[in-house]
Amino acid sequence: MAGSKGSRKRRVLIIGAAGAVGKALARAILARRGPDSVIAVLRRTPLPCDLRQGCIQVMGVDVRDPASIDAVVAKYADTIDCVWNLAAPLSIETAVNPAVAEAVTVGGMRNLLAACERHGITKICFSDSIGSFGHGSPREGASARWLTQHPEHDPGSEYGRQKMQCRKLLADFAAKVEGGDTRWAVIPGVLHADPTWGAGTTEYALDVILSSVEGRTVTLAVPSDVPLPMIHRDDLVRALVLLMDAPKSRLQEPAGGYAIAGFSFTATELIERLRARLLPKTLSLATPPLGGVVGAAAELARAWPNSLSGDAAKRDLGFVPSHTLDSTLAEICNGHARRLQHSRL
Repeated sequence: MAGSKGSRKRRVLIIGAAGAVGKALARAILARRGPDSVIAVLRRTPLPCDLRQGCIQVMGVDVRDPASIDAVVAKYADTIDCVWNLAAPLSIETAVNPAVAEAVTVGGMRNLLAACERHGITKICFSDSIGSFGHGSPREGASARWLTQHPEHDPGSEYGRQKMQCRKLLADFAAKVEGGDTRWAVIPGVLHADPTWGAGTTEYALDVILSSVEGRTVTLAVPSDVPLPMIHRDDLVRALVLLMDAPKSRLQEPAGGYAIAGFSFTATELIERLRARLLPKTLSLATPPLGGVVGAAAELARAWPNSLSGDAAKRDLGFVPSHTLDSTLAEICNGHARRLQHSRL
């Protein structure tokens, strides 16, 4: 039952639980807090079978509809310790349809915070992005603190501006709600072995890896010489759980913002590593047409930082990434190869 004594204030409500990060975060929280500790809020896509057993799955919730999100928050409010808002279209999806993205990202955050304030939930976590940085931001060692110190910085894209608006909404919530506790993570590109993913900028790396394993021609959507920050999904999720569970007194960063650093590489470096791993397979490159999605991805990639600073997360959360680029590629390539072999049986 939603209000049973044993479940009081131990549950985490995840908005956007069907995504690549959301599913992994749900698994990590279940492993840490036990069955029924995750309320997975979903619009249309259900959770995988293994997660349905442990999660409370709530279908048909649209963050753009205030009544829709209020109803689920109200139902479980007495048992919720924390809310994670992961709901946001990726960078290219935002560039293609900025109005829809704004309704989901900014409008959804506004609706969620209003519901949380109404029903007494004070702890909100949010997935920010390297897309919050623009041409005027640091190229190396970019930090969440820099974003809080430069609140009027223009990231140069609708994607980044929407993230900025969400941080402002969180700051307003923390200031006006008694006990308000807002935390956010600046997330780099997320690397994983799932067979599908959304339309983002750093997702070019996922496409290159899978295309390489399958022996398909690789089309680069980003400049080959631009380094971008990336992270293994398991490392990211571990950092998100640490951020969520850390005592508020330990968080020294302004507004509870932390950059989650992994490693950085260029497309050229990625292809060189893949060629070394996949020989004697031939990895061939195609030149993409200019403009459109490719043009948007190239523009975003050049605006974003080359690397993130992990100092604050190490100091306050005890987070140090355990995966390198080589170990990440080995795991993802092996995962794709196993799935490809299984599909041919």
